Amino acid sequence: MQHHIRMVFLLLVLAFSAAGCASDPDDTAVHLMRAQLLSVAGSGFTPPAPNASDAALPAGGWQDIVLPYTAPRDILGPTGAGRTVTDWYRLDLAGLQPSAEAVHLYIPRWKTIGQLAIYGDGKLLYQSEGSLVYNGYNHPLLLRLDGAAGVPAPASVLLRINRLQASGSALSTAWVGTARQLVWRYQVRALLQNQLPFVGVSAFLALGLFSLATWCKRRHESLYLLFFVTSAAAFVRMQHYYIGGNYLPLPDVWIQWITVASLMWLIVFVNSFMERLHKRPLRWLTPCLVGITTATNVLTLPGLIELLPDLVLITPLLYLLMLPLAMLISADALRNALRTRSREVWLMAGWFVATIALSAYDLALQNNWVSPEGVYTNPYGIIGLFVMFGYIIFRRYVGAIGEAEQVNANLAKSLRDREAELAMSYERMRRIEHRQTLSNERQRLTQDMHDGLGSSLVSALRVVEGGRVSEAEVAEVLKGCIDDLKLTIDSMEPVEADLLLLLATLRFRLGPRLAAAGITLRWEVVDVPALDWLDPRNALHILRILQEAFANILKHTRAHEIRVSTGAGDGGVTVTITDNGPGFSLENALKKGGKGLQNQLRRAQSIGGEVRWDSDGTGTRMTLWLPESRKPA
Repeated sequence: MQHHIRMVFLLLVLAFSAAGCASDPDDTAVHLMRAQLLSVAGSGFTPPAPNASDAALPAGGWQDIVLPYTAPRDILGPTGAGRTVTDWYRLDLAGLQPSAEAVHLYIPRWKTIGQLAIYGDGKLLYQSEGSLVYNGYNHPLLLRLDGAAGVPAPASVLLRINRLQASGSALSTAWVGTARQLVWRYQVRALLQNQLPFVGVSAFLALGLFSLATWCKRRHESLYLLFFVTSAAAFVRMQHYYIGGNYLPLPDVWIQWITVASLMWLIVFVNSFMERLHKRPLRWLTPCLVGITTATNVLTLPGLIELLPDLVLITPLLYLLMLPLAMLISADALRNALRTRSREVWLMAGWFVATIALSAYDLALQNNWVSPEGVYTNPYGIIGLFVMFGYIIFRRYVGAIGEAEQVNANLAKSLRDREAELAMSYERMRRIEHRQTLSNERQRLTQDMHDGLGSSLVSALRVVEGGRVSEAEVAEVLKGCIDDLKLTIDSMEPVEADLLLLLATLRFRLGPRLAAAGITLRWEVVDVPALDWLDPRNALHILRILQEAFANILKHTRAHEIRVSTGAGDGGVTVTITDNGPGFSLENALKKGGKGLQNQLRRAQSIGGEVRWDSDGTGTRMTLWLPESRKPA
């Protein structure tokens, strides 16, 4: 990674060199490296005259200078806004060869706090636009000198720079030639000074917006929010390199305040980002940075303190005061890089050291201490920050995905293991439940056969041994035993909560006996809700209750018609058996200790139901009420 950074840096150096001093492919463009200078002191700014002759320039007082030329900025001297200087630069084009193509003037950079006007043979050809500060100082200038192709170029070009005295000024070398010879220089310079930095910082902001969206979903990871505010501060900070023209949204002093404030907060955010990387912050450093930044922003707020000089004039001094803070942060970053040996911390520490060097160069370029042929490098420091941040966030993002995949794999394995355990547990429970069900069913059948079929057979056996019954009566008893056995077997069939299916089974078993006894069975059954609690055990209770009702009709009444009906309502279903016999007294029957009625009541109670009898001289009606649902036992 460090090798790649070195390669990029070398390529940028070569590109910067090409922008300022590459020779023309045809070697015909004229490189102007000498001029004459006349400086005239004044008071206030004046618009350029349409003709240079109107300025009444003296014939003497001109001095020969070598381009590029700089007048250093006086950052500690007087800052009065009324003290101005007008610098006149005269470029001699008398020896320029005639050209069939239009002649252009290319100036890589001019910079000052003031205005620029260009005259050709005394005629005004160009004047700068925008404010005095944001006047296009970071934009190369390509200007057509003659009106049309074939028209001779001016013999002399005058550059008028009307500036603040304390701001200093700088003018690069100039080139004169055709558009074909100069456009590529202009385009490379514009690419390096404006377009490439703007694209880089815009991409930084776009990635910052993505980080903001990520933070909105993952609020516990503040690193994404810090990435966003850093990218936003960097984007705002870099705008002064591109803005210009007549449509600035704010006054110069406010744009300058935003530029300085965004730089200071950018330093705070980068330091916070680095502290989250190495996780060994100096407790006093961040509060100190925040305090200094906040105090400086408040004190330099335009219009707040009238005694302070104009912020535009003291900005270089503020930048000088920031350098010790940046060096302190850089030293802390290097110290933690040595301690943690983290690649990410090393990258950020290296970037910070490199940015301090770039900032020092830009400060020198801003104050005209070095040649104006150079390019501001801070935008490329921001692009480097974007690369570093993007690389770190990308590593964190990929690491998070890897951790998530590992967690998912572990969860999948745990889930498979758990499913296997549950399957084994379920199989064990199923076998235990199956054995318990078989055991319960055996007990139920044994108990039922003992209480029902066994009791009937024992009673029949004793009667036969006593010789007190006829063969027909014995046959009747045996038929009852057989019916009892069949009902026990039928109760084991699945009825799937369907009461009507259970009643149909009873009808199939008892129908032939009723027909043999000369009793008509009227089946008036309608659909009823399913009973989800109807299992073999409960089904046998219902069959026993209804079997006892039919047995009582056969034994104790002279009925010749039986009606069976069903109904639903009040949270349950009813089964009603009505005969047309002479009826009986329920109270007397219960007093005599009749086991049949008691058994019916007991069985109904065990399944949560009720049995009622209504009897008079025209017949008896037995109603069995069953609940639709029951609470689990």
